Amino acid sequence: MTNQSRFKDKVWPFLSGMGSAMIMILAFFIPSLQDQWDKHKAREVVEQYEQIGDEFFDEEKYDLAEKSFAKAYELSLNLRLDIEIKRLNAKINSISVNPVWGSKPPEELEDADFQFLLHMLKGKENDKKRTTVLNSYGVFLAESGRLSEAHHAFEDALNTDSTDERIYINLGNLLNQLGNKPAAEKMYLKAVAIDNVNVRAHYNLGLLYATQGKNKEAIKEFEQTIAIDSTDKDAKIQYEILTHKTL
Repeated sequence: MTNQSRFKDKVWPFLSGMGSAMIMILAFFIPSLQDQWDKHKAREVVEQYEQIGDEFFDEEKYDLAEKSFAKAYELSLNLRLDIEIKRLNAKINSISVNPVWGSKPPEELEDADFQFLLHMLKGKENDKKRTTVLNSYGVFLAESGRLSEAHHAFEDALNTDSTDERIYINLGNLLNQLGNKPAAEKMYLKAVAIDNVNVRAHYNLGLLYATQGKNKEAIKEFEQTIAIDSTDKDAKIQYEILTHKTL
């Protein structure tokens, strides 16, 4: 047997063994690579839903934001706690956008939702977010008939951030409900001082003046409301009622 034949006899079994080993290695890694690719694509989809939720939240479309965050959280296999916090934040924000004072809170909202968020948002870096939660919590408590607790929540919110006009408006509504009209007026005026084009501040101040028989002051506030938002039907109705009375 020649040396070349001996070499072939040794090399081919070796190459054959190498081929089998390579197949085994590929068989091990290919599913792993596919799994990694699937996870990468899943993360992209989660991030897209999260981004859409962020955009809806900034537009104050909280119902749509909550749904987007809920989908992102579901696709993350319920592992992204940061997204779940965003979902809850959108959920509780919907109650304070334009609350109907004296109504009942949405059935899907629970006290635990607020408590969870307040616990998660401790620290100075979360003051803005915590203020928003406290403001919404105050509305929730007021609508639940827990007026003393609502007052405390609004006060806590103002102690955290005294520049949010929405808190003054809601606290004014609460004080008005409690019969403290002078204090309610101060809250509305503070809200107007912070944001002079806030429709709710002017409208609620107008209502307060109307109930006190201060028709001229009330008319001025309703005029201001209509000037800011010409589609505000409630302000127009109140304005027409009072101008006819005045005439």
